[in-house]
Amino acid sequence: MSSLHRLLAALALVAAAAVLPAQDKPPAADDGFRPLFNGKDLSGWVNVNCHPGTFFVKDGAIVTTGKPTGFLRTDRQYENFVLEMDWMHTNTKDVGNSGLFVWGDPLPAVGTGYTRGIEVQVLVNLESKDKMGRVTATSHGDLFSIWGATCVPDRPHPSGSQRCLPSEERVKGGGEWNHYKVTANDGAIKLEVNGKEVSGVSKC
Repeated sequence: MSSLHRLLAALALVAAAAVLPAQDKPPAADDGFRPLFNGKDLSGWVNVNCHPGTFFVKDGAIVTTGKPTGFLRTDRQYENFVLEMDWMHTNTKDVGNSGLFVWGDPLPAVGTGYTRGIEVQVLVNLESKDKMGRVTATSHGDLFSIWGATCVPDRPHPSGSQRCLPSEERVKGGGEWNHYKVTANDGAIKLEVNGKEVSGVSKC
């Protein structure tokens, strides 16, 4: 029996999760989901390495100032699950950078404020290109390994890195809400952005 791993989040979100049954069948539409956020306070979440005011609840959402760098984690462990969340960066012009860490360690990796895990990018107002003009990172739902974790992207990255670039641009800009559906099952992660699957990794 494989051990469970923590699902980590560091963003403004409203989320629900479900543990997939042993037969790897998705939960029925009318049951199986367990709310991760009660809309009132941070019950069920652990502040790992931030100031007490870095994450707080306002108007029914978890909000983060982003300072200092760090993360929240759930107080329970999940291995195979479906997670749905809505997120928004208030930045309309500047880069807004955050992420959902999947299958991460409960403590930060040495030398960083982040955990080892697979990151589901939560980003706006950024597109990076290499010297050859190839896109290397986007604001539209990249999936990638961080701080010692490994994965295999569904589509090869231009530079060969362990990062899956999304198949199309579906994330709305700063000041607008986005919906993510993350399905994590037996070492594979699929990401749907605003209703359509765009990214995936496996062998995590």
